[in-house]
Amino acid sequence: MTSLWRYCRDQYDRVIRIAGTALAERLMWLFAVLESIIIPIPVDPILVATVLARPAAWLRLTAGCTIASVVGGGLGWALGAVLGVGIEQLLAMLPHVIAAPGKFAAVQQGFVTFGIILVFIGAFTPLPYKVIAVSAGIAGFALLPFLATSLVGRGLRFGFIAGIARYHGDARIVMTLLSALVFLIGGALWLIH
Repeated sequence: MTSLWRYCRDQYDRVIRIAGTALAERLMWLFAVLESIIIPIPVDPILVATVLARPAAWLRLTAGCTIASVVGGGLGWALGAVLGVGIEQLLAMLPHVIAAPGKFAAVQQGFVTFGIILVFIGAFTPLPYKVIAVSAGIAGFALLPFLATSLVGRGLRFGFIAGIARYHGDARIVMTLLSALVFLIGGALWLIH
């Protein structure tokens, strides 16, 4: 059992060493952009690893990840706006798990009812932000409100995640951040019902 623990600890240390490099930060930015357009895996674990590797830089890492994600969301919005309804043909060529055609249809209908609230929920929660971004473009949702709402939602989400990673040893700060996160998610769910 101790050899398994030692192996896991060695792998953890290795990941943290790699995450502390400038290349890892640039790759996190690239991943954040792509995650907002097409990649179905969230950028959060990479953000956590980079923050654990360099806790003093957690605000800069959070800001960079947020900006990269919103840039990706803007590209997704543009993709939806340019391709419009024809995007369904493009989605048919992609694997079902990436394309998520049912989610796109539901989100497009949601824009009619919820608009900016839907953008915030998509940016803040673990819902696929790429679906929200592309659907916002298809639905003709205005770009500036989309980007501003995305910046707030993604910034809050990544700020909470990075803050928890940064202060993981201080139980009071972690509990405060988790309580605020639960409150915000609860408030968002209350708004849509």
